[in-house]
Amino acid sequence: MTAETPPSTRTRLIHPHGIHWRGQPHTAPWLAPWAGTRALVRPRPAPLGGIDVFHAQNGQHLGLALPTLQPADLHGQTSREVTNQGPNVTDTLAPAAESPGEEPDFYLNLADARIVATEALLEAGENIADTIDAHAMSCIYGDAGLGKTFSVLAAFKEVAADLVLFLQFRSRPTPRDIRMELFTLLNLEGKPPSHPSEFDHLLKRSLARRPYVLAFDEAQQFSRECFEFVRHLWDTGKGKNRPAVLFIGGEECYKTLYNEPALASRIYIWQEFTPMEPEEVLKNIPHFHPLWANASPELISYIDQEAGGGTFRMWSKITHHILEGMKRRGLTEVDENIARWAIRRVRPPRQRHRREDDNR
Repeated sequence: MTAETPPSTRTRLIHPHGIHWRGQPHTAPWLAPWAGTRALVRPRPAPLGGIDVFHAQNGQHLGLALPTLQPADLHGQTSREVTNQGPNVTDTLAPAAESPGEEPDFYLNLADARIVATEALLEAGENIADTIDAHAMSCIYGDAGLGKTFSVLAAFKEVAADLVLFLQFRSRPTPRDIRMELFTLLNLEGKPPSHPSEFDHLLKRSLARRPYVLAFDEAQQFSRECFEFVRHLWDTGKGKNRPAVLFIGGEECYKTLYNEPALASRIYIWQEFTPMEPEEVLKNIPHFHPLWANASPELISYIDQEAGGGTFRMWSKITHHILEGMKRRGLTEVDENIARWAIRRVRPPRQRHRREDDNR
């Protein structure tokens, strides 16, 4: 019987240890002889799960691969419970950490919060895995609070921590700043070279030794010169000695890269993070925290429209305020009054005035 054509169109590389799908490695005994082959995948529905793997060129069904770790293996803590949305979700994503490999906390250390495997997070995990497999450069961009850094660090849980060089600059860096940070993260000995060409030669030689992943967070702070410097480091790599590069940032990150042909042409995957749509909010928020498990759709929609904005960061903030307010007032259930009180706290005064004017 001819195998059903897989729906995916993006090829993936089969490694000796398995194949990545949505940020999680999948393995099977038959995979090893196919290492180095490009493949297409099709997820199997729950409860079986796993992925069917097909040869990218001839469509041959190679076999079934299963995830190496189940959610229970990844997160034993009840406060880190993972909620899967729909039958095709066969993997989970960890929350953000201060650096790769650390066990992260939710925004504001929100107790009892649950990780919700949204489509954006799962897509990011898949895109990051593909970028690493291809030793390519990719860009994840969008407004603040949408989960960009969260997703990147989640995907890095599947990568050896000593291969990830995570750089974050709070103010506008220079190429010299990037050189110095890489020198530190690579644990290079001696003093940093004083001349740029000598410094660059040292970094290129060091980066070629292992399959590093360079992640530049808050990349909207980068100037064109900074992006060009990273491109120069990446261009001089050869094959598997070339590092994978991820730029994570706001709209300015996207604009700078996109408007420079030499940079834009090298971006392997673009992913834009956007706020959740109203229907996604109604689907995801009841799973995000027990406070919302039995809340009415009308109340959730009202809060999102007034202040939530379809972002988990805002919902974390609102949830934190409501829990504190309920504790002080001796309440056991969330209602519209306590929700209005929390909204007044989290929404800037000018924004409140504008909404009031719009409603007149």
